[in-house]
Amino acid sequence: MHITIIEDEKYLSKNLSKKLIKNWFNTKIFNSYNEFIEKNSYIADLYIIDISLIDWSWFDIIKIIRKEKNLDTPIIITSWYSDPEKKIYWLDIWADDYLSKPFSSEELIARIRSLLRRSYKIISNSNIKYRDIIYDTNNKSIIKNWEKIIFTFNEIQFIEYMIYNMWNLVLKEDIIKSVWWIDDILTISDNNINVLISKVRKKLWDSFNLETVIWQWYILNK
Repeated sequence: MHITIIEDEKYLSKNLSKKLIKNWFNTKIFNSYNEFIEKNSYIADLYIIDISLIDWSWFDIIKIIRKEKNLDTPIIITSWYSDPEKKIYWLDIWADDYLSKPFSSEELIARIRSLLRRSYKIISNSNIKYRDIIYDTNNKSIIKNWEKIIFTFNEIQFIEYMIYNMWNLVLKEDIIKSVWWIDDILTISDNNINVLISKVRKKLWDSFNLETVIWQWYILNK
């Protein structure tokens, strides 16, 4: 998961980047409008933009992302301003969220995950589109390339849990409790989980972008 930070305070941007990296996000830092434009770096899953950049250049960056590049990538703007009217104004000009400085890294990460979860596409009250698959939450079924794929109950439970917790770091014990519906996690071995994941990956291939971290944590990326 790639997050672009555009912040002219170098110490702050580096500190923010370190905290995001600890939470399994990849980051790129740009300390000025010119640096961002020169490197033509528009590939990101989310932008964090400080509005103290000189000459309103932060606004030009947002215009480029939204109008010229036609991207709907989530944007969080940050500022020392706390005036509600200013917040409303800035949220109306194509930003998705606003954080007043100083803010805690925990709050920022929670907002990032919330925005990223919203970016997977809900196409009806019961259907969720993730990459090239459609998950029907009512019938507990998955369609890929207009073909229904057969899954076991546990496989569906796992897929559903990971989709609803997309971009969150999921612990092994969370998977056990949500898939097997038991509290005694010792009754489910690592092999049980690995076999389950292997079967899901085999059926969905690259449609299920699951990242495994030292076989203890799991992240479903976009």
